[in-house]
Amino acid sequence: MDKYDVCIIGGGITGCGIARDLALRGLNIILLEKGDLSVGTTGRSHGLIHSGARYAVTDLESAKQCAEENEILRKIAGSFIEPTGGLFVLFKGDNYDYVDKFVDGCKKAGIPFEELSGEEIIKIEPNLSKDVELGFKVRDAVVDPFLLTIANAYSARLEGARIETYAKVVDIKDEDIFYIQNGKKKKVKAEVIINATGVWCNEVAKLRGFEIELKTYKGSILVYSGRAVKHVVNHLRAPSQGDIILPHKKTTLVGTTFLEEKNLEKFKIYRHEVELLKKEGERKVPLIGKMKLIRAYAGLRPIVGKEKERGFTLIKKENFITVTGGKFCTYRLMAEKASDLVVKILGVKTCCRTAEEPIIPDDDRGFREEIKRYYKKYGDLAKKIIPYSGYRGKVCICENVSSGEIIFAVKELFAKNIRDIRRRTRIGMGYCQGRRCTLEAAITLYSNGFDAKEVQKQIINGLRERWRGIIPVFEESIKEAKLIEAVYSCAGNYNHIKKYIPGLVKFL
Repeated sequence: MDKYDVCIIGGGITGCGIARDLALRGLNIILLEKGDLSVGTTGRSHGLIHSGARYAVTDLESAKQCAEENEILRKIAGSFIEPTGGLFVLFKGDNYDYVDKFVDGCKKAGIPFEELSGEEIIKIEPNLSKDVELGFKVRDAVVDPFLLTIANAYSARLEGARIETYAKVVDIKDEDIFYIQNGKKKKVKAEVIINATGVWCNEVAKLRGFEIELKTYKGSILVYSGRAVKHVVNHLRAPSQGDIILPHKKTTLVGTTFLEEKNLEKFKIYRHEVELLKKEGERKVPLIGKMKLIRAYAGLRPIVGKEKERGFTLIKKENFITVTGGKFCTYRLMAEKASDLVVKILGVKTCCRTAEEPIIPDDDRGFREEIKRYYKKYGDLAKKIIPYSGYRGKVCICENVSSGEIIFAVKELFAKNIRDIRRRTRIGMGYCQGRRCTLEAAITLYSNGFDAKEVQKQIINGLRERWRGIIPVFEESIKEAKLIEAVYSCAGNYNHIKKYIPGLVKFL
């Protein structure tokens, strides 16, 4: 039986951040994730690196943490971040009293800002509603949450950590952790166990014999094809639903909702949520009403304490540590505090290095000409794609993904199937939502040694995952939906997939 200093349960941004922190401190680490890395709340966020301004009025401590971590992430993960900048915008009819509270909160939290008139804002963000009266420019930014998580896991592995995906923990007894992987029950031993499972932290804590009180809230987000804004646009008001519009890759995201949700596995996005977000988005940016709405997705947020507070919590029970709550942009700080507690338990004297050392060492920027385009997508991970750059078959036209990227994701970035590959390469995330590239990716996998039956299964699962996001916006996507069905019915006799996809048969 394998024995480790620390076993981390959960492969979201916090778990992978902890793995990297502890691995850099020289500890022997294993991370167990029941699905793919970043498949939970992490991958269902909007990828916003907050300036802290959103919480300047309601949660000063979180605002300070966001502001500080924003600057650290720009330093250690700059290649993964798009420094869009952010705008907090007041529209006609909004409450002017909130402006003074906002300014006061930003000053107290040490958040830099620049006040702009309505005319100045329209000059730098011309698609905004002409009802803009004033606003503030802040240091918001956007990141790909999948890639930043995987980069942390990649870095941890370079330092000796063991990363195991599709490894569901089913029991914990003292230092023994039992998990199921590939249908087999396995066991590892660790002196310290970290529960970094987010909204699932109570389920894992029960395996250790105690419970954690928390509430979970659903945040739904709409995805539009094309970029309607250049900056992260925030509504200058008390945090509410539909406050944020941001550019992300080749899309525009509008979100989020904030609705209590008790079902952690099977939760729906309802039509009234879609309509609310559409209305809020079009009010702020009228152009959105003319853009193609391609899908919706939702994630669950764990809240410990008051609803308006977005701080994180550390809970220690003997050798079992739970870390939950917080924000995506404060993951590194959460990992540092959890890791500090680990080394204290183990009696090891080591210091945190993650605030200074780049996630992927910046040891070679001399990229060959043909892989420069990869840098914008993969950041410093692009250096690792060189051995696969000779595979140039086009898999995804919308997102410009090559067959080499598919192989790269499997060989280097922990991908096990088409859905995993999508999170790393963005195949199927563009305008056509996987109409062509799901099949092309499957062909690439089959050509590189994957079993035929497994590839067939992956096509079905890949389409199922895409349909989950299309169904909530079906009224806007029916033409594209019918075309996807026709393509897969004709190209591979996949008309039978309806029975695998709940909710699809009533539409098609």
